[in-house]
Amino acid sequence: MKGRSWLILCLTTITLVLLSSCAFNLFANLELRNLLTSGTVGQRLEAASNALSGGNYDAAIALAASVINERLKLELNVEVLEKLLDSTSTVYDLAQAIQSATVTEDVLDAVKILVEAVALKTEKDIANLAPEVIQILQELGIELTPSKSKSKGSNFWAQFETNAGTIVKFLAETFDGRYTLKLLTSGYYLIATNATDNTLPAVLCSLYDIGYMFNLLLDLNHDGNVTDEKFVKDVITNPASIVEFSQQATSGLYNDIEDCREFIQAYEILKEMFGILHIQATFTTLDATDLSNTRYISDVFEILFGE
Repeated sequence: MKGRSWLILCLTTITLVLLSSCAFNLFANLELRNLLTSGTVGQRLEAASNALSGGNYDAAIALAASVINERLKLELNVEVLEKLLDSTSTVYDLAQAIQSATVTEDVLDAVKILVEAVALKTEKDIANLAPEVIQILQELGIELTPSKSKSKGSNFWAQFETNAGTIVKFLAETFDGRYTLKLLTSGYYLIATNATDNTLPAVLCSLYDIGYMFNLLLDLNHDGNVTDEKFVKDVITNPASIVEFSQQATSGLYNDIEDCREFIQAYEILKEMFGILHIQATFTTLDATDLSNTRYISDVFEILFGE
């Protein structure tokens, strides 16, 4: 009997713990729903900041996006806001709206919270990326002090070939999720072009923007990811043959005029960020039709780097 009593006590305790946990989650969800439906902008921004600090990234994303939604008149409903990253088309539309937004203080605050929460939730935050990014920049011969940074120009492609395995593996693992990258690029673009201290936002915008460009260039099946592409797998397996692979691999921009326009827009953002960071680099004039008619990845690099 004594053993049975202990069993009943244990089961009762476990049940109470589970029920209290469910009740807490239910309360949290109801509180979030109430804020999304009836909270003021100030209340939602404060709650979003608290959620971000507490590691509740879904709530931070929903609350920050709700402020952007209201101010930019996007007409996203509560259900969409609660699961924002589940809808690629919504993320794309939000990114487009942010990129062309008329900035107010509350929109800027909301975007700051949104992009940080998205980066952390998707593990694309600077804390995770920094060591590998620094290593890659060093391997490419790029100085890390913005005022002294210089592109290697015509030597860039040769440096890329030398370190292809490291770089392509990093890009593939980091730059899956095209629409998330577009949202992060757009968010940090808005911050970098409107904040007083814009160095770090410009660095982050450049990083996500380059990732977005690589995604557009390498993604043949248009699933938003590049880890499943044959070119990426081939280069990781045999980096010394990157030139040969790039001459055989079809560009994701080939016969896709919309992606080409997106690529050019991202290229223009990169130029602007490099200007903020005082990075000296040579940029060319891109044409969407020319890019769309360029079949192989190597030919796109020739257009970009003049080789």
